[in-house]
Amino acid sequence: MIDPRQVTAHFGPATFPGRILALEGGGGYLRVLLEEGQHHPWPEAGHEGELEMHDGARFGMVVTECHDTAQEANAEFRMKLVDRGG
Repeated sequence: MIDPRQVTAHFGPATFPGRILALEGGGGYLRVLLEEGQHHPWPEAGHEGELEMHDGARFGMVVTECHDTAQEANAEFRMKLVDRGG
């Protein structure tokens, strides 16, 4: 069974698997834990990308906060969904 919290964050050629930690209701904000992706640098606040949900749906998003990016294995991000992606 697929975990409905499972996501993949896409920033250009970089992809980061992860999972949703919390939805911050009313405004499209969520906290996501991402795993290191293909040796790409972590995204930073202001970076735009797409968040792919467990069912393949994609949403445009922007990173608003970054936490624990000094760690190599995973890091927590706050994101805002901005539109329905492609």
